Amino acid sequence: MANVREIALEQALIAVLGAVQDMGIDVNEVSQKAGSLVLGHSKYRQVEHPHVSNAHQEIDQARDAVMAKALTE
Repeated sequence: MANVREIALEQALIAVLGAVQDMGIDVNEVSQKAGSLVLGHSKYRQVEHPHVSNAHQEIDQARDAVMAKALTE
């Protein structure tokens, strides 16, 4: 079960990707880049496995949520 912080972080990620979408920037491209930054050893990666895979999945799920919203408008 998600705690309050996890819920807030999920909403924040969806809002950031929603802003990307609203600005006319390719959400898929941004999500792929973010996933690469998490999977690679970038300066933005703050965790190790298994959290790396989990973070990558969260990015994909947030992207899917944003894309689904875009289709309903």
